[in-house]
Amino acid sequence: MRISLVMTSTGLGGVQQSIVPYSLALKELGHEIQVLVVSGAGVLRPLADNGLEQHVALLERNSKLFRFLPNRKLRARIEAFAPDVVIGFAQMGFLETERALRALDIPLLTRVGSMQIRRLKTFHRADGWLATTPEMQQTLAGLGYPRERIFLVPNFLVATSAPRSLGPTREPPRVGSMGRFAKRKGFHVLIDAIALLRERGVSVQCAIAGDGRTRADLEQQIADRGLAGCVELVGWLDNVQKVQFLENLDLFVSPSLDEPFGFVYLDAMRAGAPIIACPTVGARYIFSTPGTAELVPLDDAPALADAIERILNDDDLRCALGASAERAFAAGFSLAAGARNLDAALTQAMSLGRRAR
Repeated sequence: MRISLVMTSTGLGGVQQSIVPYSLALKELGHEIQVLVVSGAGVLRPLADNGLEQHVALLERNSKLFRFLPNRKLRARIEAFAPDVVIGFAQMGFLETERALRALDIPLLTRVGSMQIRRLKTFHRADGWLATTPEMQQTLAGLGYPRERIFLVPNFLVATSAPRSLGPTREPPRVGSMGRFAKRKGFHVLIDAIALLRERGVSVQCAIAGDGRTRADLEQQIADRGLAGCVELVGWLDNVQKVQFLENLDLFVSPSLDEPFGFVYLDAMRAGAPIIACPTVGARYIFSTPGTAELVPLDDAPALADAIERILNDDDLRCALGASAERAFAAGFSLAAGARNLDAALTQAMSLGRRAR
């Protein structure tokens, strides 16, 4: 099968990141792929790091003023490759591809990355939807999209390290988190939880990797709580640094308040880290098997502090959580698992063909 993958945004959020494992999985399955991304996109480095440069075709950045007109250069690139199916990533990746391919008899799928109804409605002209969780499948079906064309393809990653054997906690224990600095990621809740632990006399070091628009607010919160010596904002990490960061934690904490899926969970699972998370849409699905993570209520610093203290004081529980998370990753979210799910979805989508509109 010949498959074009299109991503026209420049960011490096979860939906943008997913084009890398998708490309690797399709390549390993023996499909011929074309990866269309815009110049300067954040995903270019990860694509190169994974040996996919030869499959990348660069597009010029399209001015926002012209994004709602058919992209003739995008259409020409896809027509020249003559794919059997096209996958558009993220909202603009799909919308620009759909406009470019109108009147062409090529099925167009979209890799959905949101649970927001207003965004989901913009995908109404797709021939198929790749949903990352059963809740997303149900939401899409609730909008009237044909159920037989809504395929469950959970996000997946390439394994980057050997199985990990957790030892005793460090002294002091090291807790960490990572992600984009935005209010919905809940890092302010984690900082409040660390402050509560300090008030209880619990010694712990906390490192938060990432950056974003709320960095100044988090820095101020750390200063106001007197936590400059035990909470550190370490900035963005590349893929190698990310693995090293996770493997040097005694406990990974994701205080996120809203995750349609959450690549950060998979990163931590892959590294064999014991995990505390909140019951977001993604976490409810990924950690549906008991024992794969400790779930605490959303936006509840005292409950988060209690869970951190309890797990750090119980090495058997901590090690069991890490081992269980690593097994769950291998079974459901590894490259092999993702390739199976993706291949099944594409096979069914091709059998259905284009959708009548």
